[in-house]
Amino acid sequence: MSPFNPTHVSHKRVEAYPIAAAEFASDGSGKVGVNHPEHGYLVVPVPPGFLRRPDAVTEGDMLVRYEPTAEEPHGYLSHSPRAVFEAGYAPVSKSSAMSFGEALAALKAGHRVAREGWNGKGMWLALSGVIGGRRVDADKFWSPHNEAFARENGGSATVLPCITMKTASGEILMGWLASQTDMLADDWMVVPAA
Repeated sequence: MSPFNPTHVSHKRVEAYPIAAAEFASDGSGKVGVNHPEHGYLVVPVPPGFLRRPDAVTEGDMLVRYEPTAEEPHGYLSHSPRAVFEAGYAPVSKSSAMSFGEALAALKAGHRVAREGWNGKGMWLALSGVIGGRRVDADKFWSPHNEAFARENGGSATVLPCITMKTASGEILMGWLASQTDMLADDWMVVPAA
């Protein structure tokens, strides 16, 4: 392969525990024992294909469960060598929450974000639209001025994305702008989808 040239950075939220013991069948399925800080020693069944290389899992490595999605409602299970995991993830705590730049990357990846320090409960930001914009037909605009502009320019106009806010009182604010305090804060968090 060519020299290492990073193309992506992760901002995923995961649940991870040190592996204390593991036992696998020939199809890669098996059981992984982990030390859970609240529930003690737990045995977690893992699906076929979990172990792809014999002897790849060693004591002290991490059992990683990715955040549940529609495709993986219980979360995708994976294994990571301890050093690799620790180089890519930090524990979730107030001191390790995201910076504004990381929050913007999460927005662009389709996540909702909020600041832990916001007083209003239930508030979050989302990215409305598509990076690079998308064409919208004139009859889809809610503003008569935008509709007229689109009709004057061939029947559609390119709409650029904007950051929207779900307010504490339940409205969606279009075109949210960050304050100096928001941009310098390090308490940004991904808000799970409802």
